Order: sequence, then C-alpha cells, then structure tokens
Amino acid sequence: MLHKAMMILLCLLLLTGCWSRRELNDLLIVLRVGVDWVDGEYLVSFQVVNPSEISAQRRGGDRPPSTLYQGRGKTMFEAARSVTAEAPRKVYIGHLQIFVIGESLARRGIRNFLDNTLRDNEARMDFNVVVAKGTKAEDILKIYTPLEKLPTQNMLRSLETSEKSWAPTVSVTMDDILNALSDDGKELALTGIQILGSQKKAESKENVETFLPLGHFRYTGIAAFKKDKLVGWLNERESKGYTDITNKLDSTSVELRCDERNYMGIEITSSESRIKMNVQDGVPIAHIHFQTEANIVDRSCKDVNLTDPAVIEKLEQQVEKVIQGNADASVKRAKKLKADIFGLGSTLGRQHPEQWKSMQQAWGDEGFQAVKLYYDIEVNIRKTGTTGNTTMK
Repeated sequence: MLHKAMMILLCLLLLTGCWSRRELNDLLIVLRVGVDWVDGEYLVSFQVVNPSEISAQRRGGDRPPSTLYQGRGKTMFEAARSVTAEAPRKVYIGHLQIFVIGESLARRGIRNFLDNTLRDNEARMDFNVVVAKGTKAEDILKIYTPLEKLPTQNMLRSLETSEKSWAPTVSVTMDDILNALSDDGKELALTGIQILGSQKKAESKENVETFLPLGHFRYTGIAAFKKDKLVGWLNERESKGYTDITNKLDSTSVELRCDERNYMGIEITSSESRIKMNVQDGVPIAHIHFQTEANIVDRSCKDVNLTDPAVIEKLEQQVEKVIQGNADASVKRAKKLKADIFGLGSTLGRQHPEQWKSMQQAWGDEGFQAVKLYYDIEVNIRKTGTTGNTTMK
C-alpha cells in the first residue's frame, strides 16, 4: 500500500500545471503590428481583434472588427508598454500574422527594434514582414478592406496568393529576416505595400460600402536592404527577376508582342533556378540555370500558327529572352545599390569556402560588383489551350 502511495505521489509531482496560463478575456489579441520612426521616437501600432464584431452570432455590428492602439517611446519596449495607459487589457502577440515597417524607419535601420521583437517569448517567428512604401506603417493598419472582416486576413491572403501567382511579391517571415541579417553573403529583401486612392476615405467604413473601394492597399516592388537599412526599391520587372533568380517564382505571366497592337499571353506554370558559383582569376562567376514550364493562354495574333512546332520553339526562345532580361535588370539594380539580395556570396561560401574567405570582408562593396553572370535558360511550352488555332473572326 505504501509503495502505491509513493508511486501516486511521484506521478503528481510530474504533473505540472499551466503556470503561465492567461485568461482570454484578459488579453488583446494582436494580428498586425506597425512600427514607425516619428520625431525621434518609435511609434508602435497594434491592431487587435474585436471579438464581439467577428462572432458568428453577431451580424451587422456598428463597431469595426478590429481596433488600433498606439504607443510611443525611445525604445520599442517603452512604446509597447505605453499602450497600457489606454488599452483595457494586456497586449498578446502570440497570434501575430503581419508586421509592417514604415519606410522612414526601414531607411534608418531595423536591427534594434527587431532585437526587441526576437526577445519577446510570446512572439512566434512565422509572421510575415512587409515595408510600407512611401507611407507610414500606421496608415496601412488604419484602412478598411473588402471581403474579409479582418483587414489582416485580407492582407495575408493577398500576399500568399500574389506570391504564388504574381512574381513581383515574396512572403518573408521573421525567421527569414534573422537568417539574412546573420549571413555576410546575403542581404535582406522584403515586399513593399502601398495605399492607392484616398487614404482618408480608406480609413472610414464607407470604403467597404461601395463596389469599388475608395482607397485600397497593393503589394508593389521589392525593398532591397544593405546590412539592416533600406537602400532602394526594385520595380516590377526587377522584382520578377529577383524572385526567379532566388527560386521563389511559382507562377506569373509573360506578354510577347506579335504586332503593333497585340500580344501573346504566356503563363509561367513553374520555374526552378539553380546557381553554381566559381572563381576564375580572382573574378567570381555565377552560372544560373532556369528550368521553366509554360502554357499559352492568350492568342491575340491570329497569324501565329500554334500547330506548327517551329512556331512554338520560336515562342519559347522569346520567353527565354524575357526571363533573361528580367534577371539582368534585377542584378543591375542590385549592383547599383551594392546589395547582394540574391545570396550569391552565401552560395559561393557553401560551394567554395576557401575562395569565400578571401572575398568575404569586401563582398558587398567589391566582390558582388565584380560578379559575372551567365545564364542557361530552358523554357518548355506544354499546352496551347483546348481550342488550338481558333476559328473566331
């Protein structure tokens, strides 16, 4: 009997309670955070869920589905804690989905405030990070969005969808940022987000009560960083080249001019890239191989015979030129910014560690500038559509 009692006692000692348990009713669930640099201070904006407005049992509420709380301070910690002066509950970021960085802060440097985020034991590292292009992060958090009740869900799904179907955007998590900032041979690149239309009207409920929103967000361009500072933006074409080189392109579209007014529409259904680095006579060489699959989705030029294999081969060659043009434009822009956002230095370090040791210190300012690139592009058009050469006049 004593033996059984001792076993039960030992088992009870192993059963730890929820020592860190916190009641849901005592928390503000944060889905989005925006950070700006205003008048020498951090301005932190927390977008929190309004549970009563998104409840399935409640419809047509008068209050917005989420609320914005803001705090300011010389440090991120001080700015976040100052929110408690007006918030009825304690902020909880364990469900954070999107982190927006204001452009002015991104140009100043992001390492210090990211360090604060990484030290928070409640934060997960799988949330997405974007840069507010030409505006403040708080402005992005204030707008009403259609379709989804929560603006955060709208922005998150748009980012995920555009990454898969539209090459100039890329999803980057806090984990990815930490890896990039810790790697001497790779610089950080983040997707930009901006507001189109009326900022003022986008902040009112009226914005979602019309067929065409009066103000809306759009993901646009890639923000290139050097160390931890934003140094410039890649345009749409350059951004496509970036995602293709870095093997982040899933699907996109290519338009091939076939006469003065019409274009052939080509859908890239998959694209894989491989980078092989080498050093010849002290000059770094990058061989980039693209393996691309495509379909024809728009035949505006009726004199293009899609049943002729020679025509298909010619179209494949035209797509190859577009891919190389995008890649060249992207590399040219990155070299101008002296930012190796492609990780060519990191690849060189993995493939040729001895050569990398001699180039590592001056890679961003010298080594990356001297890289010569050679492309091997293979495009295969697999489908031409179910109608072939249409008979429509």
